[in-house]
Amino acid sequence: MKNFLSFVNIDFLAGKDSLKNWRMLLFVSVLLMFTIYSSHSADQKIFLITKLNKEVNTLNSVSVSTKLDLMNVKMESKVTSRLKDIGLSISKYQPIKLIIKD
Repeated sequence: MKNFLSFVNIDFLAGKDSLKNWRMLLFVSVLLMFTIYSSHSADQKIFLITKLNKEVNTLNSVSVSTKLDLMNVKMESKVTSRLKDIGLSISKYQPIKLIIKD
């Protein structure tokens, strides 16, 4: 009971060996602050990673839709239908390969 009362009265911080106790208290306080800081830092990194993953997913979907649009535009039937408005059509003859010898 006497030890408990001396602890409650904070005699361990004002007694003869108080310097040793103050050092330990300071060490534990610094250790706790470091632990809290690293925990907050890890949480911030996790939030950043989830935000970047969402951004990657949206950019992937935009890329896929753009590739699909490009594939539709490059189709021969789409090209010929657009060129008919201008007055161009598909040639009836096969192309001729020209070979130039020096």
